[in-house]
Amino acid sequence: MNPLDIRTVMASYIFSNAICLLVIFLMWRQNRTRFSGLGFWLADYSMQFAAVVLIAVRTWIPEIVAVLLGNGLVVAGTILLLLGLERFHGKRGPQIHNALLLAVFLALQVYFYVFSLNLTARNINLSLALTAVCGQCAWLMLRRADPQMRPNAQTAGIIFIGYVLASVFRIAADLAVPSSNDFFQSGIYDTLVLMTYQMLFVALTFSLFLMVNRRLRSDLEEDIAVRGRVEENFRVAQEKMATAFHASPDAILITRLRDGKLLEVNDGFDRLSGYARDEAMDSSTLQLSLWADPRERERMVAALAKEGRLHNFEADFRRKSGEVLHCLISAETIELAGEPHILSIVRDVSEWHRAREIVRLRLDLWEYSANHTVEELMRKALDEIEDLTGSAISFYHFVMEDEKTLALQAWSTRTLREFCRAEGKGMHYELDRAGVWADAVRLRKPVIHNDYAALPGRRGMPPGHAAVHRELVVPTLHGGRIVSVLGIGNKPSPYDERDAVLLDSIADIIWTIVDHKRTDEEIHRLQRRLEEMAVRDSLTGLFNRHYLDITLQRELARAAREKYAVSFILLDIDHFKRVNDTFGHKAGDGVLRELAGLLLKNSRASDIIFRYGGEEFLAMLPKVKPDAAFRVAEKWRTGFRNATMLLEYGGVQATISLGIAAFPAHGGSAAELIAAADRALYLAKTSGRNRSAVYQRTEPPAAA
Repeated sequence: MNPLDIRTVMASYIFSNAICLLVIFLMWRQNRTRFSGLGFWLADYSMQFAAVVLIAVRTWIPEIVAVLLGNGLVVAGTILLLLGLERFHGKRGPQIHNALLLAVFLALQVYFYVFSLNLTARNINLSLALTAVCGQCAWLMLRRADPQMRPNAQTAGIIFIGYVLASVFRIAADLAVPSSNDFFQSGIYDTLVLMTYQMLFVALTFSLFLMVNRRLRSDLEEDIAVRGRVEENFRVAQEKMATAFHASPDAILITRLRDGKLLEVNDGFDRLSGYARDEAMDSSTLQLSLWADPRERERMVAALAKEGRLHNFEADFRRKSGEVLHCLISAETIELAGEPHILSIVRDVSEWHRAREIVRLRLDLWEYSANHTVEELMRKALDEIEDLTGSAISFYHFVMEDEKTLALQAWSTRTLREFCRAEGKGMHYELDRAGVWADAVRLRKPVIHNDYAALPGRRGMPPGHAAVHRELVVPTLHGGRIVSVLGIGNKPSPYDERDAVLLDSIADIIWTIVDHKRTDEEIHRLQRRLEEMAVRDSLTGLFNRHYLDITLQRELARAAREKYAVSFILLDIDHFKRVNDTFGHKAGDGVLRELAGLLLKNSRASDIIFRYGGEEFLAMLPKVKPDAAFRVAEKWRTGFRNATMLLEYGGVQATISLGIAAFPAHGGSAAELIAAADRALYLAKTSGRNRSAVYQRTEPPAAA
């Protein structure tokens, strides 16, 4: 008979676990940002509490849920506690064996509940799993932890050994005196083990609490000791180093390697960062947001670990005002009070970097201009400018020759996507209607507005326009007049004269490249126009005889290769001389243009129509057989016959005759086919005109 009521023990267990969970939760909330792994502790304690509750209420819920889930939470939570302790001590290790342990444990629990109901076997299985995990925890606390951390962890390690001994005792007791299959009828040994677990759990909670507090105290004492030793070391060398240290134009700083905490800085640091020494002390470079990209510090630390020292490491620093500086860092690791620190010399090379970026931008834009339009070129330039200056919006407008009219031309990709959806591209409007940004044109010099909302002369923005907080606008002068205006805005920090000088240089580059590109495009347009004039008839706009000679052989070669028919229609205006004699040559030109328009309107995109000479026209119809070509010719003929051309001297009605020949039925060369179409045209004319005729090959009579 068990004199201890298991239900009373479980109720006590729940109550004590709840208190322990609360203690761990409060400790996690206060220290989660200082120490790694506390979240795993909280997860373990939450799971242990849930497990005890599930086991205690097993008579009110499905027993299989209480047994399997409750025991699973116990082992899984203990593994999480091990993970948290490893992270707390910085001793992460592989966990594949614990994952396999958990899987085997759960499988055996299922077997001894579902397939072979055996509470004793389940208790032994649970005890073995706890022995394995708690043994790892004890080894971590007593042997794997760093020597300076072991005194703080020793108590917790002994408690984990207590868990191991209690579990071994339970295994021996269950083997000697097997339990019944009713948990609430457990023997006295199982009950004593549960009470032991409860006391160990409470003791473990307070040992973890003390371990965290001791580490907090140790870190504080270490910080105080390090600060004292550093101050003492600096005091000894202060008289020799102070002048050189503080007079250096570069920033010199000493930071703790592991967290970037500042131990000492010089006057150059104040000038570079904008932070006074008193503001910087006791803070880290990350807390002051000195790194524009915190990953750059990680990269620098990794390089130092590999090389021991760095020379001219490039990174961006952010000043107190928010301005980003491009810097070169030379650094090496030094030992202070037994802990590694970084001695860094930081030089502001923003001007050099900007010059280098201007050269790169010039080369990139020249290369980009070769294969892109002026609009694409301007947008690319604006995107690059925003990256260089840290601005959020930008625009580029042309100024007309009178310097009183603006032409809206380009906005950056980001401006169009996120800020500005106002219409107006290519629109011209008077300078007097423009807002305060146009002062750059009126005053013929750069203007900076760092408090845009406070400007007395500002005007409202059109619907969809970007909201402007600050802006910098520069004009570009060429040949003594303003030719364009470039503006940027909404930089996180105020614009200054350095930004104005940079933007002015970039504006000159952009204008040079854009002007060159526009000139090139005009030259190409004129070249295309000349090429077009070389192959087009100036009166009708149809292709001329020159293009005919270029095209026919090529098209016939393709037709022969791909084996398709090509029809030729040669047509002529009937009695065209009468039109000229009656109404004059201007009227005749009008009739020719009318016919050319009808032919183009009623032909396919693949058809090629030429003015063959005078009033003669030739049409080449790829992939069209003679019978289909005849129908096309008839459509043209009837359409032209029914058209009345209203000319200066009255209405004119004219007719056409058409001759048709086809490749390869009527010839294999251009000369043969044109000759065949000409004979068919002759047949149409001699047959009464205003008709179409297909070439008919005439065979010579047979010999007698």
